[in-house]
Order: sequence, then structure tokens, then C-alpha cells
Amino acid sequence: MANVNVTILGMNRLGTSFGLAIRALNGKPDHKHTFVVAGCDKRAENVRKAAERGALDAQHLDFVTAVRDADLVISCVPYSETEAVLKLIGGALKAGAVVLDCAPLKVPSLAWAERYLLRDSDGDQQAYLVGITPMLNPSYLGLPDDSPEGGRADLFEDGVMIVAPAPNCPPDAVQLVSDLSELLGVKVHFTDPVEHDSIAAGMEGLPLLLQMALFRALHDSPSWSDAQWFGNPSFVLATYRLIEGDPEALGALLYRNRQHLTHRLDALMAQLERLRDMLQIEDELLIGEAFQAAMDDYAKWHAARLRNKYSTEPDLSEAADQARSSLSLFGAFVPNFRPRAKDKKSRK
Repeated sequence: MANVNVTILGMNRLGTSFGLAIRALNGKPDHKHTFVVAGCDKRAENVRKAAERGALDAQHLDFVTAVRDADLVISCVPYSETEAVLKLIGGALKAGAVVLDCAPLKVPSLAWAERYLLRDSDGDQQAYLVGITPMLNPSYLGLPDDSPEGGRADLFEDGVMIVAPAPNCPPDAVQLVSDLSELLGVKVHFTDPVEHDSIAAGMEGLPLLLQMALFRALHDSPSWSDAQWFGNPSFVLATYRLIEGDPEALGALLYRNRQHLTHRLDALMAQLERLRDMLQIEDELLIGEAFQAAMDDYAKWHAARLRNKYSTEPDLSEAADQARSSLSLFGAFVPNFRPRAKDKKSRK
């Protein structure tokens, strides 16, 4: 049995949940290795709260110190800080270290990793970055709390790990994500980084723009002095990111994905124009029929999301197939690392 040193950067809900889930692996009766989890955040209060929740073995406020001995680094920092953090830690990583980057956009992070992560004297990369996006436990879809207090050991259970590696990413680095996901009880779905960011423009970017546009349309209208009294759940739920989001991070997210976002925004505007045209037609049933069609399609998706089981199971890319056939990257750190026996049986 050996130690695997994990450092989590950014002790928000996601970072705290990773700490809780990974440390919980040490309590499994069949665990073969001990995970030692360190946490770092420039906000001392976040580190303290995560530690109080039981997510950390060690606490840091200095990013360079935090990653020096790490085999695995999980970056959960706000998006506006991602480049600065990768630049800061890049040369401090040890050879063979892998960074799992949870940033909402993958293409920019991969470019920053190429620029900043550790290289040897010949210029060959010695530390690697793999983009990941956790699809959370369906039980927590309606709980957007992003603080350390929102961290849960089961946040990833019954979820999916979206993995978006660079085309030239070493197979062992990709395999590490598969191994860790398997230990956490999470399915893996591989996608291309460019396709990931295009989808993120629709699933993350459009809702943000809609929240801002909805609030502005009402707030800037002459009737706002009266309308503001009508703030019931429909309005609050449709605009909540305006109270809990980081403006700099949200602005960076939208700006750096603006080409994909523009295409998604065009599609949304076409749908809104279609709805406006329906409202101008003297047919009382037309909007109801549109709602029925949308609600039927949404119900199918929602049922699938609650099970994280879709009509087509995730396809393994050629790179993923190669990664699965290679040795586990944990094996480079920890000899004889293997998935749990019961998980092996479940795949047969």
C-alpha cells in the first residue's frame, strides 16, 4: 500500500466534494492505496471550511507549495483565475504529475497547459492536463450552492465524468481519469475539446445570457417600479446567477467562447422569433401545442438525466480505447494499482 498525493485547487463546492469523495475511498474495506488530500485556495476561509467538513488532510494558501509533491492536481478555481493558476504552478509540478482541469472551457486551458506546464531540458512535456466536467448526482441538480458548505461526498455518485483530452495527450493520463472515475462510481464519457466548448456555449453560456437579458428587459422598463413587487419563484429561479455568480469569471467564460456562443444565440433568437410569431396568430391552441411538444421532449431528457442513462451510451474514442489498454497511470505512482474487484465484475 502506498500514498497517492492529491492537491485540490479551489475549495468551492466542487473542490470540497472532490476532497470528501476521495478521502472516503480510504475507508473502503478493499482500498489498496491511501489518498492524501491537500487543499488550496487564495481565500483562507474556504480552505478552513473545507477542512472543517473533513475534505482535507492538509491546508495551503500558497499554490506553488501545495502542488510540489502532488501526483494528481484537481483544479476547481474560478474560470477567470485559471490561466494565472496554471502559469503559477506549471514549473512547480513534479515530473509525471497530471492536472485535472474543471474549467468550463477546455480549448483555452489546453493551450495554457501547452504553454506553462513543466518541460524537461529538451522541451518535452513532463506534466499533463486533462479537461474534465463532472455531471453531478441528479439529487443535487436543484441545489446551486457553490460554497464549501455545499460540498458533498456523494456529489458525483450516479453521475458522469465528461473527459476532453488533447489529441496528443498521453494515454496513461487519460486512463488516470478513468481509474479515478471508476473508484468514485462515475461513468466516463469522452468528447473532443472543441465540441465540448460548443456544447458548453448552449448549456452554460445561453442560460447566463438569458438571465441577464431577462432581468434587464424588466428592470429597464418604465413599469419596473411596480414590477419589482412581483418577485416570486418564477422570476427568482430564472435570474439567480445574478446574485451568486462572479462577474469577472462569467464575463471571461462568455467572452472566450464567444464564437460558439454567437451561433447558439442565433439559434435561440430564431426560437424566440418563432414564439413571437405564434403569439401574433389568432389561434389560442398554438402556444399550448408548442408547450406540449417541448414538455414531451424535456420530460424524456429529464428522465434520462435522473438516471444518467441516455438513448446512446457514451462512445469510446480511439484515444480512450488506447488508454484503457495501457497501464494505469496510478501504477506509475503506486505499484499494483487496480480497480476494485466488485467493479471489475460489474463490467463483465
